[in-house]
Formats: sequence, structure tokens, C-alpha cells
Amino acid sequence: MPTLLGVPFLGRRRETASEPPTSRENIRDAAGPQASPNAQAPNNFSSEFTGSMFPSRRAEILSAHQRSTASQEPLHTPASPTKAKSPDSVAQRTAAFQHRRPWRRLLYIPQDFPDDYVDDTFLMELQKNANVRMYNYSTVVMQTTVVTQHISSIVVFIAVFINLYRGALTGNLLLWCSTVITVIGIISWDLLCLTLRTPVQRIIRLGMIKGAVLFALLLFGLSPILRTLTEDTSSDTIWAMTVIFFFVNLAFHDYSTGNLTNIRFPGSVSLNAAVLASVLLASQLDSNLSVFAFLTFALKWFALFPIFRRYLKRISAAASMVTTVVLALVATAMFMYISRAIAMLHVFSTLFITFGCPLWLIWVQRYKNEIHGPWDEARPIVHHYYH
Repeated sequence: MPTLLGVPFLGRRRETASEPPTSRENIRDAAGPQASPNAQAPNNFSSEFTGSMFPSRRAEILSAHQRSTASQEPLHTPASPTKAKSPDSVAQRTAAFQHRRPWRRLLYIPQDFPDDYVDDTFLMELQKNANVRMYNYSTVVMQTTVVTQHISSIVVFIAVFINLYRGALTGNLLLWCSTVITVIGIISWDLLCLTLRTPVQRIIRLGMIKGAVLFALLLFGLSPILRTLTEDTSSDTIWAMTVIFFFVNLAFHDYSTGNLTNIRFPGSVSLNAAVLASVLLASQLDSNLSVFAFLTFALKWFALFPIFRRYLKRISAAASMVTTVVLALVATAMFMYISRAIAMLHVFSTLFITFGCPLWLIWVQRYKNEIHGPWDEARPIVHHYYH
């Protein structure tokens, strides 16, 4: 019985004659050369214990042996393979999905779909560069003339002041020249309207002439005050403020062609900045006549001449181009005797704005990528009905 339980040393004392005794040396030799007196088998007890064993002690040894055997078992058992879904459950889910109500792109109604769900037709409505306007080089060049015209007009105005300040130009000559140029501009306006058969603009000539006369008398009366307006201010401050006001005039100028009769925002800001710069420059002149002539020329140059240029741009692109070339040549010629560096800078800036910037715009336009799709906000369509 003890031998069947796996405890060989318990049956050593009950050896029979049929079983020859085995010595310790024989057992060690049978175990092999690597065996030692202290070696133990993984699933047997040591045979070094001798003597009688009580039943209680035997039970404790058996229980300890069972616990050691159980501890040697792997802690994690292999997971059982996942059971495949039955065809009935897949069919039920498919049927339930098909019985859903169709998805609608509305978040304020309850649906069987999550809020971030989109159908297969979501990207089919994607549009790239739908509202992008493709520019033509010649068209863009023609559109830049309004900028170069205004820059050239500012350069001409500054050249007139420098000549007046140095004494190369008198106030009387400037007053007569500005008056003659104004009359020529009005006559040219009427001739263009008659030649091109365009509708005459709604300009009340009598009211315009009346307002011009009243304003001229007001300027003539205020000339002594304006001449001594900045006596206590240094010249460096006046030159710096003048440059700032001219930059404001250039930035807020109305470059559109739709406004032909009045001055609106932001053109009003540009005109006010030009008038302030003109007052600052006029305060540096010596005589009252020079102040009056210079301010009169400034009002005609920055208030009336831009309207005439817009009219030319609107009725004839060729006439606008001719005006651009004439202004650029006059500005360059007037500054050639004052500063050749500024004259050459004006020439290069005019060429860059007229021919370089349009080419740059067309080259950069190829990288434009504007996308539209169903994620954009809805735009209401307003129908106008006229009876």
C-alpha cells in the first residue's frame, strides 16, 4: 500500500524474501553519475528519512506533496477559441440595419445614427476652387493703372511743393496753371461724353461753380492764419507727419470706378489725410499768395482729379493707360532735377507694380486650394420680385 502511494521508503521495512534488498549505494548508482545524496526528484520525496511514520504525519506529507504539485502547474490556461457568430445573429443585425429610417443631414430630429455619422455621398459634393476667379495677365496689368496713377499724382504734388518752396515756381503761376488745367479737364469730360455717347453724369455745374468760388474765398481769407499755423513746430516733425498723412492717403484711396459724383468712405479718409498734409506743407511757405495757390491746387488735385481718372477708367481702358504713362513721365521729369535717386525709385516701383505684381499674382494663384462641401453653412436664396 505505501508503495502504491508513491512513498517508497515506507515499505522498506516490509521487504519480502521475493524482493532482494537494495542498498543505498545501488540506488545511487542506478540514479546516475549526476545524482547526489541530497538530490530530490521533482515529484518524489527524499529517501533519507528512516524510521516509522505515523498516519497523521503521512497525511500531512501527502497534502504537502499535493500542494507542491499544484503549484508547479501553469498559472494561465490557454484561452478558448472565440466562437464564431452564428449566421442567424448576423442576419438579424443586417435586417435591423436595413429597417432603419434613411439618414438625413439634420441634427434637430432624433435619428438611429450618431451625430457624427455621414453617408457615402458626403464627399461626392466636395468642390475645389469653385469660386476662384482665374486672372488674365493683360487684365491685371490694366487694373494696376489706378494704383500707379495715384502714386504718380502724389509724386507730382510733392515736386510742385518743392519747386514752390525753393522759389523755382511762384504762387501766381501755380494758381493760373491749376485753373487752366481744371477748365481743360471739364471740357475734356464733356467732349468724351459727346464722342462716346455716354450719359452725362449728374453734376450740377452751377452749384459746383458756386461752391468752388465760396471755398476759394474762404481759403484766401484763411491764408495768413494757415501760413503761421506751425511756426512753433520744428520742420522735422512737419516732414514726418506729412509723410505719414500721404501714406494714409495712399492706403485709403478709393480705387474703384463706380463713384463718380461724390466722395464716400474710405475715400473721405484719404481726402482728409491729403488736405492735412497740404496744410502742413503750406505752413512752410513764405507768402500768403503761395499758400492760397498751393491749397487751391491741392483741393483740385486730390478731390476733382481722382473723379476724372475714374471716369476715364470706366469709359476707356486705353485712355486710362495713356493717363498713367503721362503722369509717370511728368513725375519722373519733375523729380529728375530734385533727386535722381527718388526719380529712379519711382520708375522702378511703377514698373514693378504694373508688370511685376500681376505676374506674381498669377504665379501664386496656382497654389490656391479652396474647398466647399456639405459642411459649409447654408446660404439662403433671396428672390426679388418686381411688379
